Amino acid sequence: AFETILYKNKRIFFLDLHFLRLKKTLNQLFIAIQENEKSIEKKILSLIKRNNLSKKELAIRITITRGYSSRGLDINLESTPTIIISLSKIKNHFNMTPLKLFISPIKRNESSLISKNKTLNYLDNIIAKKYAQDRGFDDALFINYKNKVCCATTANIYFVYNKKLFTPPLKDGVLNGVIREKLILKKKVAVKSITINNLKNCEEIFVSNSIFGVRPVFQVGTKKYLSSQKANEVHQFLRKLG
Repeated sequence: AFETILYKNKRIFFLDLHFLRLKKTLNQLFIAIQENEKSIEKKILSLIKRNNLSKKELAIRITITRGYSSRGLDINLESTPTIIISLSKIKNHFNMTPLKLFISPIKRNESSLISKNKTLNYLDNIIAKKYAQDRGFDDALFINYKNKVCCATTANIYFVYNKKLFTPPLKDGVLNGVIREKLILKKKVAVKSITINNLKNCEEIFVSNSIFGVRPVFQVGTKKYLSSQKANEVHQFLRKLG
């Protein structure tokens, strides 16, 4: 399992939500760690200080594996998990940069644990994004086996329908992004399924993740979208949070 967290203006953003999601994923993977949110925070801040990066904008990566075990599929509950924390300077600032989405030919399996948890199994995401980029798009849009819209390869998706803002539900094969959860908790967005066909009738689309924040979508396949009003509203809301 892994988490990617924003560090900016000497603050770690939404560590509580990231750690909660990490623990939920680890529980489903039968991986038990002794760390708590405070101990992880202490390790992150120590690492930032040791590398003289306190004034930089960083992407913090926490990766946890099951640790050493013998070959085979059986889970060894006695294994000691390996925890890796790494830091990367943020060089590209994509916040509010418009993008084009290509509809991925790889379907999202809405019943899979991989779809709903942030694990190292990102093969579908990697190949789908490369497939989209090779065709002149920025990213890929996943749909599930029921033709319901899910997400982009590294971002949640939002759509404006009848002037109301929605995001697809977790049951459709959606990873519960931290920005997504924050917006739902603050009642900025409601949850609703949408098919790929109905997506064409929406007034506006945008995506979010923890590192770049919000990006308006101006094209999905051949369909173009002109408005970015709601994206701007959410962007301003997130700016107030830092």
